[in-house]
Amino acid sequence: MSLEDWLNKRWYPASEDGGAAGMHLPLLAPLELAFRQASRLRKVRSKPKPLPVPVIVVGNITVGGVGKTPLVAELGRWLQERGKKPGIISRGYGGRAQHYPYDVTAQSHPLESGDEPLMLHLMTGLPVMVSPKRAEAAEALIEQHGCDVILSDDGLQHYHLWRSLEICVIDGSRGLGNEHLLPRGPLRESAERLDSVDMVVVNGPPSEYVRSQCERHLDFTMQVQPSRWHQFNLDQTSTLKLESGPEIGPCHGVAAIGNPQRFFNALRGLGFTVMEMAFPDHHQFSQSELQLDGITPVIMTMKDAVKCRDFWQSHWWAIEAHAVLPDLFYQRIHQHIEGFKSA
Repeated sequence: MSLEDWLNKRWYPASEDGGAAGMHLPLLAPLELAFRQASRLRKVRSKPKPLPVPVIVVGNITVGGVGKTPLVAELGRWLQERGKKPGIISRGYGGRAQHYPYDVTAQSHPLESGDEPLMLHLMTGLPVMVSPKRAEAAEALIEQHGCDVILSDDGLQHYHLWRSLEICVIDGSRGLGNEHLLPRGPLRESAERLDSVDMVVVNGPPSEYVRSQCERHLDFTMQVQPSRWHQFNLDQTSTLKLESGPEIGPCHGVAAIGNPQRFFNALRGLGFTVMEMAFPDHHQFSQSELQLDGITPVIMTMKDAVKCRDFWQSHWWAIEAHAVLPDLFYQRIHQHIEGFKSA
């Protein structure tokens, strides 16, 4: 068992319906206190420079996958359909480019760009700029691509980045876990941080446990649903409708994401019998790891698929997820952008 798995089993409720709180790990209390102090100091010292366009940060206060990236992709598509020129910025976790800011293209390698920025570019076709200094990435998008709205994939705790709107995403089944800060719990910031964000989106119907933690903050419920299939051939991507994918039956499910069980459950919801293959988040795959029987479909997330393009096989499939949100959510986004223009 990896350290990540060991901690997750202790941070989060014992059952997804919220039957019991996670463990409280009192021996880690001194480290939690040190993390809390460092987090406060980082926020106080940050002096962000305002930007001339709206900057919408989509983040979370827990570690691991909660559904931020599908929400960013959906926001980007929605804005583009309404005549805006959105661009996406990211830290580019897992990548190491020769220079920053790094402008992601379809030919980028995930070891340079990071897996999530490349995935976002391939899914949306929008300009994506990567830099550990997100403010520099935002300025580059404005100058080089003429972007009039900036979407930040993660970065809620990156206080050097000025923002006009903050969206915090919460996992509907795991919530805030045991409500402790790292490393004693999964929180990047204390639960009180929810009081200062502009919008809270819960991914999936909230369990009773999550409702008890965050009920007054659960503004909108988001559903992340499988939408279409992708296959790769060198730099070419084939896109197929959901009904034109692999034959329903046994499959190898491959996931190196923050919450792989959510992905496996989604495959089962489509009718597949899933043989689970979970890896640590952002894992860099080798060809040998996925040499299985050569026949049974191998199904993976888009985030994982972009790391396997160099050795893609014909019976491998990537499934894209689409975020579905209520009309009121989009109304709030529209009001914010119109209000920013007026100001």
